[in-house]
Amino acid sequence: MRLIFVFCIIFFLSINAYAENKKIIIPFKEMSSFQACYAFMIGANDLEKKSMLEDWIKIKDINCNQYAEVIYRAKILGNIK
Repeated sequence: MRLIFVFCIIFFLSINAYAENKKIIIPFKEMSSFQACYAFMIGANDLEKKSMLEDWIKIKDINCNQYAEVIYRAKILGNIK
């Protein structure tokens, strides 16, 4: 029983490590206007990152109002599933 428990722990830790390596990171400079607005409205939980992203949106003069309805609908549909 202990052996199965140890193997399960090792299995879940290896899956977690694999998922950490497969994360997609897009620098601010390479973001499209939609990606920047999406990350600002929904994606960024860290206040420092959200502040930097807001500054980047202001610098690039991106209008997030044109994407707001699509992003909020996507968020609602994502929460339903």
